[in-house]
Amino acid sequence: MKCTLFCTMIAMVCFAACSPGVEKKVKVMASGKIKVDEATKTVTLEPGTQHNEAELTLSEKDKAVTVKSPDGDQSYEVPDAGVYLLNIKTDTLIGHLVNFGNGGRATSITTEQLEHIIDSTQQLINGQNASDANKTYFIVPKTIKKLTTNQNAQLINPYSTIPGSVSVDKDGKAPEMYKFSTAKQERQDLSELVERMKK
Repeated sequence: MKCTLFCTMIAMVCFAACSPGVEKKVKVMASGKIKVDEATKTVTLEPGTQHNEAELTLSEKDKAVTVKSPDGDQSYEVPDAGVYLLNIKTDTLIGHLVNFGNGGRATSITTEQLEHIIDSTQQLINGQNASDANKTYFIVPKTIKKLTTNQNAQLINPYSTIPGSVSVDKDGKAPEMYKFSTAKQERQDLSELVERMKK
C-alpha cells in the first residue's frame, strides 16, 4: 500500500515536471534588421527601412522581451499566456481579425457594410475605436499588444495578403487569423476605396 502510494506520488511529480508550461508567443515586426537571442529573450535591432519579423516563445517564468537598439535597451512585459505583437517598426500597425465566415472563405460585403468599413477604418487610422472586444488594433511603434490566448492564431504582416480560403477544422471553424497593415498603407487603401465608391 505504502509502495503504491509512493510510486503514484513519484509519477505525478514526474508528469508535472515533464508537462509543457504555459507558453507566450511574441511576434516581432520591425523596420530594419533584427537578430533574436532565444536564450535571453532579446531582440537586437539595426534600424532601417526593410520589413523584418521574427517570433519568440517564452515560458511561464519569462516575463519580458528586451529590444536592444542604438536608442538604448527597452523591456516589454509579457505577463501571461497568449500571442502578442511587438511593433518596432517606424509606423503604427493597424489590424483586425479576419472574418472567413462559416465556409473558410473571406466573406463578401454589401455597399452598406463597405461604407461602415470606410468609417471604421478612418477612425482606426486616427487611433479611435481600437477594441479588444471587436478585435481591432492600433499598435504604435515601440509597444506590445496581446491579441489572443489562442496559441495557434496566425498573424499576417503588412506585405502579405489574406488567403482567399483556408481549411476549416472538424467543427467547421476557420483558423484565427489577424491581418496587419501600416498606417501609411491604410491611408492609401482608404483613399482608393473612397475614390471607387464615387464611381
